[in-house]
Amino acid sequence: MYPGKGVDERTTFAPYSAFDIPEDLRELHGRYDVEATARRVRNFRYTHEWMTMMMGGWLATVPELPVKTGLGKIIWENARAADELGKRLPELRAGRNAATASQPANPGFAELIQEIARPESPDLTIEKLVGVFDVLVPHLIEVYERTMRETDAICDAPTIDLLEDATNKLKRHVAWGGSVLDRLCDSDATRKRRTARQAEISAKLHDCGGVTGDLPS
Repeated sequence: MYPGKGVDERTTFAPYSAFDIPEDLRELHGRYDVEATARRVRNFRYTHEWMTMMMGGWLATVPELPVKTGLGKIIWENARAADELGKRLPELRAGRNAATASQPANPGFAELIQEIARPESPDLTIEKLVGVFDVLVPHLIEVYERTMRETDAICDAPTIDLLEDATNKLKRHVAWGGSVLDRLCDSDATRKRRTARQAEISAKLHDCGGVTGDLPS
């Protein structure tokens, strides 16, 4: 008779019990409280906003057509990530004021972003891409994966979903950027440019503590 109340309400499937549902083995009480999570989401959104703006600005100064076309989708996906992270903030009781919806972890990280965005000349495509795809995006992936492991798996599940989606896209971005840089760096001179730029940006990243300001030194 379950779940109907009369003979004419019989169903063709076997009755089931709520206790047949597999146990939820996730644990409450992650590392971050609501305030800490909101702060990290602001830091993440700030980074995606600036990656969108800097790469959008580069389109006019990048002469290589395959780089232009590849960056187009990456810019769009970063803009979408920034938008989704911004929508998460009111859910974290962090307010709806657009002026406070993103922020750098500290002045050092803001300076790092400006340094990554600095190359403008058409002959600096390598320097442009290295800062983003060899340093910044791999760092974001590492931080996002650590955040997903350490945050409250139940109460902060929406943030985990957002970061999981962003991480999957960022991994594709790194693969694309690495492939492009491998082709652009086809001589000893260009490979040295890539290595030098990577070392420079990596040092600045560690000095400021990364996207959340708490990168181990």
